[in-house]
Amino acid sequence: MEHEDVGAAQERGRAALLVGVAAGGSAAVSYAVMAVVARTLSTADATVFLTVLSVLFFAYGLLSGLATEVTRTSAAALRDRRAVGPSLWRVAVIASLACSVAVVVFFLAGHRRLLGPGATLDDAWPLALLLGVGVLGYTFHSTAVGALSGRRQWSGCATVIGAEASMRLALTGVAAVAGAGLLGILVGSTASALAVVLVLAVAPTVRRAMSTPTDCSGRQLSWRIAQSMLAQASAAAVVVGFPVMLASTTAPADYRGAAPLILAISLTRAPLLIPLNAAQGVAVSYLVHAGRRFGRALLVVATAITAVGVAGSLLAWAIGPWLMATIFGADYRVDGWVLALLTLSATLLALLTVTGATCQATNQHAMFVGGWLTGTLTTLALLLLPGSLEERSVLALLVGPSAGLALHVVSLARGIAARRAPEEGRVHADA
Repeated sequence: MEHEDVGAAQERGRAALLVGVAAGGSAAVSYAVMAVVARTLSTADATVFLTVLSVLFFAYGLLSGLATEVTRTSAAALRDRRAVGPSLWRVAVIASLACSVAVVVFFLAGHRRLLGPGATLDDAWPLALLLGVGVLGYTFHSTAVGALSGRRQWSGCATVIGAEASMRLALTGVAAVAGAGLLGILVGSTASALAVVLVLAVAPTVRRAMSTPTDCSGRQLSWRIAQSMLAQASAAAVVVGFPVMLASTTAPADYRGAAPLILAISLTRAPLLIPLNAAQGVAVSYLVHAGRRFGRALLVVATAITAVGVAGSLLAWAIGPWLMATIFGADYRVDGWVLALLTLSATLLALLTVTGATCQATNQHAMFVGGWLTGTLTTLALLLLPGSLEERSVLALLVGPSAGLALHVVSLARGIAARRAPEEGRVHADA
């Protein structure tokens, strides 16, 4: 038994390393794209780019809910030898059409708030269609990552993640060298989601994973996916959609110069959140199979994230302003205290992500959704308070995730206590 536990631990370590390397590459690509934007676009165009990109990544974050539920249902079907639901190909097709249409409609409806009061529908249509293409491709990307994670095929999972990041870097670089401007760089950032099509074409393993049946009926699966995506929509609103929230609560004249702050928020989050979001499949797959042993593992992960976050906050305060001005230019200098607190807020979001995945893996779906909704609504409410862009952003990003995290922790603590009670009862009975 001990030998099996050691083998399982080694397998999880290799899985986390493999997916982590791919996710780390994705984070590095995000940094490179931001550097290209800062160096090639004006501050006003960079603000537009980062805002449009936040809509795209909001949709990607929402689709991580699809990936997480696909991971759960694939792992459960494999564990229980129960495959009674629709195939994942069908899930991906239906979800891709619904989500791509929704993001196009959302962007067109709010184009003046997102692009500025002078923007017209003619300005918004090309950007909306690019967003639709990106979301269409990323739905298949998320389904494939979820299917491969549920089947513990980590090399395939890393391939899908790495292909998207590589294509994003290549297309963005070509657009920048060609002087394609704002629209060209956005083409690179959105079309890269179609990299999964190439992977599906050349990788039979990934195609077979997509043919996996699910562990419940189509109606029940749809409800679970909806719950998961609702929670991830709340998560994405805070994690990657924050510029949209900030734009909606700030006067257009003040928001026009927000590019340095938005870039700072993205930079302080990427090192923790991009690898963590990509590795959620590893965590959920493990927790589904872990049973009662998840409490200790959760504590270890939370401690490690906190330690990394605190160290990162100190570094951000010490060298962050100089680093931003050096890499992105003098216009992008942000105060050290702002960078430190933004890094600390990213740590809270990372912890909220982990506790949310744990709630979902242990079938506490209501608390999973409730924690993220609490965090999002608290964040939005605090953005309505008076103050500068920096003050409102820092306050909202610290307090909002803390509120959601508290709800998750209380729920998980009760769940652990409930699981221990029968065991303790059996011990006393045996005694």
